[in-house]
Amino acid sequence: MLSTPVRTAPDPATDPFGRPYANGFRPAVLEWDGWTCADCIVCGLGAECADCRACTKFAFPYPPHWARPWVKGMPERGIEAFGGPGGMSAGRHLVDRGGDWVLIEFNRDAAATARAAGHWVIEADIRTLDPRHPVLRGVLRYHGSPPCQTLSDAGKHAGWNADEIAELQSIMWQASEAFGFLEVDDLCSLYGGPHHYFGDVIDGMEDHPDVDGGEMCEGGHLPPCMTPAEFREWAASMVSDERTALMAEMLIWPMCLVQIGAPLVSITMEQSANLLKQCPALAEAIQSEITSVEGLGWAWCSWQVADAADYGAATHRERAWMVATRYEEPRYADHVDGDKAARAMWAHVLKRTGRLPDWAPELDRRIEPYQGRPALPTVTVAAALDLPEDWWADTRGKRGINPETGKPKGGGSFPLNAVGPCVTAPWYAIKFRPAHVPQGEGTHTITAPELGALVGFRRDHPWTYIPTRKGALGKRNIAQMIADPVSPLIGAAVSAAVQGEDWYHPAATYQAEVYRLDAPNPDWAALPADTGRPALPAPRTEHREIEQLELFPAA
Repeated sequence: MLSTPVRTAPDPATDPFGRPYANGFRPAVLEWDGWTCADCIVCGLGAECADCRACTKFAFPYPPHWARPWVKGMPERGIEAFGGPGGMSAGRHLVDRGGDWVLIEFNRDAAATARAAGHWVIEADIRTLDPRHPVLRGVLRYHGSPPCQTLSDAGKHAGWNADEIAELQSIMWQASEAFGFLEVDDLCSLYGGPHHYFGDVIDGMEDHPDVDGGEMCEGGHLPPCMTPAEFREWAASMVSDERTALMAEMLIWPMCLVQIGAPLVSITMEQSANLLKQCPALAEAIQSEITSVEGLGWAWCSWQVADAADYGAATHRERAWMVATRYEEPRYADHVDGDKAARAMWAHVLKRTGRLPDWAPELDRRIEPYQGRPALPTVTVAAALDLPEDWWADTRGKRGINPETGKPKGGGSFPLNAVGPCVTAPWYAIKFRPAHVPQGEGTHTITAPELGALVGFRRDHPWTYIPTRKGALGKRNIAQMIADPVSPLIGAAVSAAVQGEDWYHPAATYQAEVYRLDAPNPDWAALPADTGRPALPAPRTEHREIEQLELFPAA
């Protein structure tokens, strides 16, 4: 997939007022002549964008109808980065069936699965896409689930390297300057004037006629000075595993979208819980760039660790979640004791060093989707799979017994009468057995639909494997695909915090369907639904926003 071409400015490069920049400076602006479907003769005669060659070519790789400018009243457009096989999308669909989303996914099996589930999927490395594409000017929502292998307990912990994290944090702090959000006292140095960005006189220019002020001496926002590709390359150069650098996409896309004029109003993110527990500096960098007046300046950005089992899933799936909203607090907003939350989150750091991490996000706010309502039922693995409660599961083969404990060596066995541990790829070979059967000698196996159900997917989710060799079944590949994504149950709760209807009743009904439970508790139906959906504001309602969004209009 090719990036959208970057504009080649005339020589010399000029700003929106026609003033030439000095010293060869060229703002990282996108090439676009302003054409949209509104100018399309074919569509003007009644054709659909999908049937129009011009609109399809212009919008590619996004849906052809995105060539049509978004206006209030149309379905909300959203971009889901690292969309996987559609877990977050399935959850979002429970609370907002009127959205218009595009998923970006690199893994071909996951992309094929999400496509089979009915989603528009761009199968590409996200780093080959340019978030300044003209049709993205209509995007209101952004979600990302960056790869967690370098952060998770199951990986090699490459993302835990303190020096690498510090370097990447420093780079991400500079995203606001890179993409045009840094407000400065004096822009005249861009035009060869006598002042630095922050107003002090440049050495050797004390005798310049404009040293006490002139036509070019004014404050404002620095224009974008890096393309997304350049920023990505910079971030990747600081880490040993390029997957860690993909965290930068959580700033690159929102900042570029806002810069080109998109009415973006929410950002959500899911990652390994270790992002907060072991690498809080990265979470701090993202939060500070979103809420700081020197960054996006948004109203809310919260971080928390949440477990899908607490939202109705039959297996644990503890993840770090970020919710950010532009104008006001999200639905389910909850203010808590930030110091207490920090001490609980980083108790292991306190125990080792006697102090909290030097850099960490504020934890004084979070979302609480239950809002005092009864929790959804706890679902055991036995109930989810219709197996006896006194049975056991073995995720590994037969192993010897530890003489000191009397238990199998190496773990991997658990009872079915409780919520199960987090699903992992080796579960494709799981065996279930009665308690009296020796470990490793069970004969009851699991299917992909059942494995998906343990995570929270419907049993008809179209798990798809594209063979790489003749006869390959891809059982482990599919199990890995099921182990990676967001559980739809918690995905619904987080999605509802920023869009759509309240999650509670849809999630209760969905949980009952997935796990074949009795009908949801009738008392729940009498409980009032939360109606506090953040209103969708009219874009560009304040002077600063107008100035920021139109800083570099189309040439």
